[in-house]
Formats: sequence, C-alpha cells, structure tokens
Amino acid sequence: MSLNQIMKEQPEVISALYRYRNTIFKDGSLTTKEKELIAVAVVSVLKCEECLDVHAKKALELGATKDEIREAMLVAMYLAGPQAAIWTDKIDDLISDKPRE
Repeated sequence: MSLNQIMKEQPEVISALYRYRNTIFKDGSLTTKEKELIAVAVVSVLKCEECLDVHAKKALELGATKDEIREAMLVAMYLAGPQAAIWTDKIDDLISDKPRE
C-alpha cells in the first residue's frame, strides 16, 4: 500500500506520522542538521533511495557541507560494509556542482 493510498483512506495515520517526524527532527541536544546527517547514514544502509534524496537535500538546505554528507556516508559504509557503498553514486549526484555524465 502506498503512502498516497493510506493518505486517502486513513489520513489520521499520515498526520500522526508527520507530527512524529516534526517532533524528532527539531533542534534539541542535536541540531536538525546533525539529525539529517544521521538520517543520511541510516537510509544509505536501509537502501531507501527516495529517503536518501530527501534527507541529503534537507541536510544541504540546513547548511551541511558536501564534506559532512560524504563523511556521514563514510560512517555508514564503515558500519555496514560495502553494501552501503552502492549509494555513493547517488550521493555524488546530490552534492555535485555539475550533473554526472
């Protein structure tokens, strides 16, 4: 079942999900930027391409540098091993100043 279908049939579930997300991803002991960098590392291990796109872009919007995103990926690669490395091309695309050919 897609999020769109759940939104149509049970909008209260999606609303609760977004309230939860907004509670988690606000400044606390960690900044929102730091939380987004953690999310980049986690979703690269989970292999969720859309999630990676969302969290990497949000981290950049919040002032994360390309080096910080790259280091978050390196942490994921170290902890998860080579399986996390399959997303390195995706990260390169997200933080590149020019499109990949």
